Amino acid sequence: GVGFDYRLGMAIPDKWIKLLKHTPDEEWGMLDLVSTLCNRRYTERTVAYSESHDQALVGDQTIAFRLMGAEMYEGMSGLTEPSAVIERGRCLHMLIRMVTMGLGGEAYLTFMGNEFGH
Repeated sequence: GVGFDYRLGMAIPDKWIKLLKHTPDEEWGMLDLVSTLCNRRYTERTVAYSESHDQALVGDQTIAFRLMGAEMYEGMSGLTEPSAVIERGRCLHMLIRMVTMGLGGEAYLTFMGNEFGH
């Protein structure tokens, strides 16, 4: 058609924030996660995204900051080896984006306003 033919998968970033806030990553339920990522009408094309500008505007933390915290300020130098917190945070951040991109819809929206990830 003429215009915007995609729907935003707005439940996806909310799911990631809920998981990061309330559930250790070792206890994430894959069935629950996949159900949220794939929950859309068959014929509707969806834009998936793992975090949004709205979350940062209302004072919430971005995914990168939630995963790595204040360690980001000191532990991401190219002159030293990254700490375990930074390595874990980077890996989980990449996994979150990869799973969202793969299962979340027919397009992927990148949030450019975070400290680290894109």
